[in-house]
Amino acid sequence: MNGNCIRTFLGANSSRGFFSLYPSFSEQNRTIIIKGGPGSGKSGIMKRIGAEALRRGYFTEYCYCSSDAESLDGIRIPELGLCIVDGTPPHTAEPNFPGAKDEIFYTGQFWDGAKLTQSLSEIRDLSARIKQCFAHAYRYLASAGAVAEDLRTEWIARTDREKLRTFACDFIKRHCKRNCEEGTIHPRFLSSISPQGYITNKDTVYTMADRVYVLKDPCGIGSVFLEAVIETAYGYGHELYVCYDPLCPDVPVHVILPNEGIAFVTDNHFAAFEPQNAYRIHLNRFLNADNGMIARRKTAEGLIRACIREALQALKQEKEFHDDLEEYYVEAMDFRRLNAQTARLIKSIF
Repeated sequence: MNGNCIRTFLGANSSRGFFSLYPSFSEQNRTIIIKGGPGSGKSGIMKRIGAEALRRGYFTEYCYCSSDAESLDGIRIPELGLCIVDGTPPHTAEPNFPGAKDEIFYTGQFWDGAKLTQSLSEIRDLSARIKQCFAHAYRYLASAGAVAEDLRTEWIARTDREKLRTFACDFIKRHCKRNCEEGTIHPRFLSSISPQGYITNKDTVYTMADRVYVLKDPCGIGSVFLEAVIETAYGYGHELYVCYDPLCPDVPVHVILPNEGIAFVTDNHFAAFEPQNAYRIHLNRFLNADNGMIARRKTAEGLIRACIREALQALKQEKEFHDDLEEYYVEAMDFRRLNAQTARLIKSIF
């Protein structure tokens, strides 16, 4: 581990709409669920808790919002067995064992409801516009995902899958020791299709791994390799961060083994990985391709990029409406009281 902090995403704007990994994030941990309106300080509370955890030397995972890559949707402090999450839609969360294990922190206790009621018409209008923007974005992402899945399926059919899987399994057996513990898998997204563009938190890879193996995978067959890596490394008792494609959220694109300091990352037209002294694994040698397939791949990639560009424009518009909506809540909040209660929460945690 080369640092004390990593950045991931728990949700994705995907071909299947909003796709959530939140249940697996908090199920084994004590969870503080923060609820409240937009702009009511939820992300700020998590940032304050995360900063205090880092100050005290705790490893901390920051999980950012897929619809605002500068805002937090969750943090995790493994040494304390603690998660803090935003429990509002679209990633609604409720306590599994209220009081005994989980609790709710409600920012709405610090706002002026009468002031918000005066702005109800504007709040409704902005909420409707936000919903329309998401619907527009998800239609285009569905189209991009359909093309991407069709292309990937065709290329995998032309892949020597058994040879590729054997290569992956042998690689893990050579480079990783066998542990007695049961393996652990942390499902995550490393990338996000967000209002700020297609973002990849590459620093997380370099924080957790010294040896980075870059999969050169222009055809999308890397999932065959990574699925074999996951199966073998999990069987060896390793902790794995399995990072999925935000467009096609069932497809693994990166796998990190922090205890071994090893990462496998996919280099493609959305996320380029060229770390210093990286090891490159060219997957084309496992393919039986022809010129017609290569031409179709280029056409498909153009369609995918065009659809994602349109989706990004819709998400950018959504963010502008969301910022306007937040202003009504910011003006109604008593942040002095919220900050005092947050300080008491931090004291209780540490």
